[in-house]
Amino acid sequence: MTDNDYHIEDRLETARKAGRPNYALRRMKFAIAVIGLVVSVTLMLTWHDSWNMAGALLVEGVYLATALWLVVRFAPRDGGDD
Repeated sequence: MTDNDYHIEDRLETARKAGRPNYALRRMKFAIAVIGLVVSVTLMLTWHDSWNMAGALLVEGVYLATALWLVVRFAPRDGGDD
């Protein structure tokens, strides 16, 4: 067995010990983020109340938070091992 094989087996064993990821929770968070993004974009495009600046800022904050979360969530995971 080469040194490289040892490292691969060690990583596989560590992954087995960690258990399976909670896919239901991942799907739920993704669905909430997409719904929040769609709702906030819709509200931003149809917002007509110029007196309620706090509400407009809250909608924009939700939009930015969900958009950034989705970008980070689906960003390519480059290991940096060249």
